[in-house]
Amino acid sequence: MPGPDSNGPLSGLRVLGFGSFIAGPMAGQILADMGADVIKIEPIEGEPWRHQAEFLPGESRVFLPLNRGVRSVCLDLRRPEAQAALTRITATADAAISNHRPDTASKLGIDYESLSKINPRLVYVEVTGYGHKGPRGDMPGFDLIMQGFAGVVTAEGKVTPDHQPEVVWSSSFIDFSTAYAAAGAVMAGVIARQRTGRGQKCETSLFANALNMQCMRVVRLEGKPTAAQKWHEEQLPILKAQGASYEEQVDDYKKLTRTAIYRTYYRAYRTKDGALCLGTLAVPARLRLLDFLGLKDPRVQQPGFDEASEEGKRVALEVQAEFEHRFAAQTTDYWFRELRARDVPCEPVRFTEEMPYDEQALANDYVITLDHADGFRFTAPGPIIQFSGGMPERKPSPGLGQHTEGVLAEAGYSQAEIAAFVRSGAAR
Repeated sequence: MPGPDSNGPLSGLRVLGFGSFIAGPMAGQILADMGADVIKIEPIEGEPWRHQAEFLPGESRVFLPLNRGVRSVCLDLRRPEAQAALTRITATADAAISNHRPDTASKLGIDYESLSKINPRLVYVEVTGYGHKGPRGDMPGFDLIMQGFAGVVTAEGKVTPDHQPEVVWSSSFIDFSTAYAAAGAVMAGVIARQRTGRGQKCETSLFANALNMQCMRVVRLEGKPTAAQKWHEEQLPILKAQGASYEEQVDDYKKLTRTAIYRTYYRAYRTKDGALCLGTLAVPARLRLLDFLGLKDPRVQQPGFDEASEEGKRVALEVQAEFEHRFAAQTTDYWFRELRARDVPCEPVRFTEEMPYDEQALANDYVITLDHADGFRFTAPGPIIQFSGGMPERKPSPGLGQHTEGVLAEAGYSQAEIAAFVRSGAAR
């Protein structure tokens, strides 16, 4: 393993990335940020995400922030000479990540069974949509459809003005959580190999991570269902039998999924000129907030007060209404200054477009600017972890096939052989 002065804690580790879109590539980027040599194997035309929101041939706004620091090698894996090159490259690798459908991976010869024959020490991480078993085991998965399947859409409880279900648009959070799991699987597999000398196949899925992201809602206690769980078993069938619309079902559901105390103390409020997120999860912070506002709330100030009683329900509505009235009467900046001065957690509601200029983000290198090989500069989120023992050089996302020649040369091909590869169309 690399020493403490290395160029990142994973320096010397080589990972093959067969991923496309978000989960697979992001896992590779996380590992590259830790010093791994991540080689992205792409088809000749490039992976599909290069052509979404494309601003130059083979370069897109959504590709740039997901593939930073990796190397791009373009091979037409349908051709035997490209498969021969892949064999040589695989022999030098420590790990591989694929989020292709299993049948596609098998056809291309990049499945675990094929690659482990070449390199038995390979740690192979497979990302699927739903997991291998069950009726959906062979189906493709995407973040948005998984939001519906795993209950996220109803949990969010949003409906558009034209009465359509609303999804989470701000982030492909299921994809990203799956990427973190895949990166962790690579590291765990490599550690296990140090003990056993053998590689292995590791599996994760969008569905598994969607469930874990909602673990506090998915958990069930035998004989002690939550109000929402009882509603699902008892009230929802009645609503469906009555012909209730999706919007009507969600409206009824929302009354139970967030307790009244959360609807007061852990939420966003409209202010005089914008909005503010209030994060008073802890009781001491709630007490300080009530003291500043000069308000009474027996749910917080009187131990043992029955929130579920009729009196509790009345208090909840009154306090919530008073909070909404108070916050709307002053500016966001006023509330931020006054509440933070009293150690009450809160933050202004901002736009994502502010983040590249944010002082806090820039001070911690959470946002960085890089020069691309194609002659343009771009700003994107930086590494999510910083290591005092050494960090790898900051590198942009790769141009299409930018490193094909170099990686093939490392695999033992001569310049003449590489040129013949490119002329034949087997590589780019």
